[in-house]
Amino acid sequence: MEKVRFGLVGCGGMGTRHLHGLRELAQTPFGNVELVAVCDLRPQHAELAAAEAERLLGRRPAVYTDLEAMRHGEPDLAAVDVVTDPSTHHTVVCQALELGLHVVVEKPMAITVRACRQMLEMARRKGLLLSVAENFRRDPSARLVHHLVGQGAIGAPYMGLFHSVSPGNTIFITPWRHHKERGGALLDMGVHFTHMIRYQLGQIAEVHASARIVEPVRVKPKQAVWSYEFYRAQYQEMVEEVQATAEDTSLAMFRMASGATVSWMVGLGGHGSCHRELILGDRGSIEGFGTRGGRVSLQRVGQEEVSQEALLAQTPDFALDPLTAHLFPTGVTAGDSAVDLKLIAFELHELAAAISDKGRVEVDAEWGLKDVAALYAIFESSVAGRPVSMAEVESGEVCAYQAEIDAALGIA
Repeated sequence: MEKVRFGLVGCGGMGTRHLHGLRELAQTPFGNVELVAVCDLRPQHAELAAAEAERLLGRRPAVYTDLEAMRHGEPDLAAVDVVTDPSTHHTVVCQALELGLHVVVEKPMAITVRACRQMLEMARRKGLLLSVAENFRRDPSARLVHHLVGQGAIGAPYMGLFHSVSPGNTIFITPWRHHKERGGALLDMGVHFTHMIRYQLGQIAEVHASARIVEPVRVKPKQAVWSYEFYRAQYQEMVEEVQATAEDTSLAMFRMASGATVSWMVGLGGHGSCHRELILGDRGSIEGFGTRGGRVSLQRVGQEEVSQEALLAQTPDFALDPLTAHLFPTGVTAGDSAVDLKLIAFELHELAAAISDKGRVEVDAEWGLKDVAALYAIFESSVAGRPVSMAEVESGEVCAYQAEIDAALGIA
């Protein structure tokens, strides 16, 4: 199989996870990516990533600290995998596109809607692929829910619940996730959730919401979240506490274009927890929107609840794509410790296949922009004290909350 030459841009914790995702892909018959270079402004991070890539993939990629230098030093480079922090996505991605490279960028697509718009317009001008690495929808549980809703298994959906609240005041993975101008924790996690609501129930029309900071001071957790060497070193250097400027708690009502409504309660802080995902239809309900490593079930009116395993057996017209079926042969990812890495493998494979076949990517720049806009609609509604339409947030007409971020980062 001919392989597409990739470069990794951003060699931090998530970049390390992408290297492990590449290893998962390389171990399948579908390996179509060749990592030839890594790039990070910090030479020590790039060198660490190169060593990890050599250990995982059997070949040490070239090391760069400048994207343009990497482009000129690797003339056959076709694409880059951008895994920097969200506040720099627009700068790095637009530069890569300007240099003629296809791009897959980690979620959230960008730090604000305006930054997303810059990336989308640049990709269109250059005629290049821009894919957003949204992994929740790639999970078999999400694919199954999408199929069932589309086939009318629960009739017409009229309501949904998306509740995910976890207590505490510890730093969420990295300190920057508590700074508004770097992309707070709600943006980091919330775009997964707005994406899944849109994937399963269609477009959002209007949002009425409230958001706030419940934990103004975040403290260092008792241990590192991940076991990778980068995360261990990062944990040792982590400050003892962070003054939070990004909201950590949100409550919203989404009115969908279909007329359905979704109750949203998402937070990372305070006291107490609540976790429930439910799609209600006029002929039944589905427990779960689908998520990375998740499990879903179906209950039709007057019938017993049906597990995901039973649903797979009872739905012969549902099928996974060949790579996903290879990675998850049972169709259930719950309990698979490598699920995150396997879904990264899928994302990288998809872009490489689209480049080779001159095809399209599933989660393109427009999808990514709408996910970010839906999350910011929560903040914009909270600031405005009224419901906001998605049209006015996507267009930039309503942007009071984001204006401070755009100004701080020079996003015109």
